[in-house]
Parts: sequence; C-alpha cells; structure tokens
Amino acid sequence: MINFLSKITNRAENKLNDILKPVEEDLNRLEMKLSESLTSGNTRLDEITGYIIKTGGKRLRPALVFLFAKALNNGFLSSNHFYLGEAVEMVHTASLIHDDVIDEAETRRGFLTVGKKWNYRTAVIVGDFILARSLTKLVSVGGVATELFANMLNELCIGEIQQGDQKFKIISFEDYIKKSERKTAKLFVAGAECAATITPDANNLIIKAVRDYSLNFGIAFQIMDDILNFTGNRKKVGKPAGNDLKNGILTAPVLFALEEFEKNKDSTLKKLINNKLKGKKDFNQAMNLILKSNGIQKSRDLTQYYIEEAINALEVMEDSIYKKSLINLAVYTLKREF
Repeated sequence: MINFLSKITNRAENKLNDILKPVEEDLNRLEMKLSESLTSGNTRLDEITGYIIKTGGKRLRPALVFLFAKALNNGFLSSNHFYLGEAVEMVHTASLIHDDVIDEAETRRGFLTVGKKWNYRTAVIVGDFILARSLTKLVSVGGVATELFANMLNELCIGEIQQGDQKFKIISFEDYIKKSERKTAKLFVAGAECAATITPDANNLIIKAVRDYSLNFGIAFQIMDDILNFTGNRKKVGKPAGNDLKNGILTAPVLFALEEFEKNKDSTLKKLINNKLKGKKDFNQAMNLILKSNGIQKSRDLTQYYIEEAINALEVMEDSIYKKSLINLAVYTLKREF
C-alpha cells in the first residue's frame, strides 16, 4: 500500500486549483450564489456576511459534494446537488464562527474573526443566521438531507462539548479520533453521502464507498490541521503556532510526544500539561519538547493511513476525471501547507 500511495503521490497534481478543475465552474457559481443566499436586506448583517464570503476558505466540502455528484451522474450536477453544496458550506462557515467565539479567537486564515472585528455577541447571531439559511437549502433538497445533516449537527455539538471537557486532559488516541470524526469528518460525510444518496443510480455499495472515503478523508484532514498547528507558517495557516496546545487541546502530535517521553521515563511534558502550561516559559518548553520528538512524523504516518483508507474506498467506483480528482485531493491533504 505504501508503494501504491507513493506512486500516486508522484503523479498527483499538486495545486488545489488543478485538482478541482473538473468542478471549477461549479465552485465559481457557488461563490456567487452564497452571496445571494446570505443577503438579508439588513445593511450591517450583509456587510458581515460579505466579509465572511470574501475571507472564505478552500470550499473543499462543496467540492467533495460536486465531485461525487458528477462522478456518479455522468458529469451532470443537478440543482439539488448544488443546493447541497451551498448547505454544506454554510454549515461549515457557521460552525467556524461559533468555534471562534468559544475560543475567543482573534484571527482565522490571516483575517480578523467576526467576533474580533465586530463583537462576539454579533458573531453568535451571524453564525445562527447562516445556519438558518443552510436549512432552507436542505429543505429544497428534501429526502434524507435533513436527517443526515441533523445527525451530523448533533455529533458536531457533542464533539465541541467533548473538546471543552477534555482541555489539558491526556486523552486516548481512540477519544482523539472520535472527536476528530465529530468535529470535522462528519460534515464531509454528511455532504458526500447525501450527494450519493440523491443520485438515481447510486446503489448501497457506492454509497458506502462515498461514506468511507469522506470519513477517512475528514479524519486525515483534521490530523493534518493539527500538525500544521505546530509546523505551519503563521501567514499561511492564519493563526499562531501552538494555538491549540495553549488552549489545552491535546492533538495527535502532543499525544505521540507524550507516548514517546513516557517510554523514555521522561515526565517533563506530562507535568507541564498537568500544570496547564502556566506562563510563556512553560508553553515554549512544551512546544520545544513536542517539536524535537517524533510526534509530528508519527502524526504524518497516521494521516497517511487514513488517506490510504480513503483512496481504497474508491476502488468500486468507475474511473473518471472526477474520481481522479478525489484521489488527488486525498493526496493533497498529505502535502498541504495551510
């Protein structure tokens, strides 16, 4: 499998724009439609949602919806699939706004958060507004869409509470992966699985493949995010290095480092964390210990495992430019810098 993945990696397109070329027009249209869908008629609210769209991310969640829809429907994207793409991006955006309020974050993707630029009370309301608008899109899709997204939002909320309860607590890898599923992967799954389910010719085997790909892709994406929180360029990542650690969120690099130091009977990092990193000196010492350990590399290995699982899931699908993009998108996760 390692050889298989390295062969794919060598020939995979590196630039995200190239990978998403088969759905480029759909994503451009999405950008325009998001502006329309989030227009309220209230000057202040429209100013804020305009800022949010302008400072948006990579649109990977709707991209996944569009790629699977076209892969399973002979290159055709129905209006319901498009509504679904809008809905999944709106839910993602709303969840990030609420996340930033919880964390009292000042920046995201290098821009001021809504809470910092306006105020945190306004940010909560704007997040709620965007979530409400996503529901109108899901109602348009109908069928299983509402149920899938309701279940996903349930998991997302549990994941957020779970993360809050686990601050500065040394958790198991099982708990870490479960939290990653709830906070990140389940949204990828909801969009992609729904895209497959509303496609006429998709059978249960195909729907399972879509579910397995998006779940493993989502977990890998989160682990890579957690790696970049330590190694990423601040300008590219858009937030300070070690921000999660500072907030008591122990991710894969930290857990692997703790495991390594425990084997070497070195409890320094564990004591620093148990003491909740009191002061800049403790934080810097903890960062240095994690970075000099094998925690980052082991986290990359774990990311690769989930990427392999995602790619394997696609074997039951017919070859197409859309399937190729899904494979390249998975490989891109291993290489991304932000």
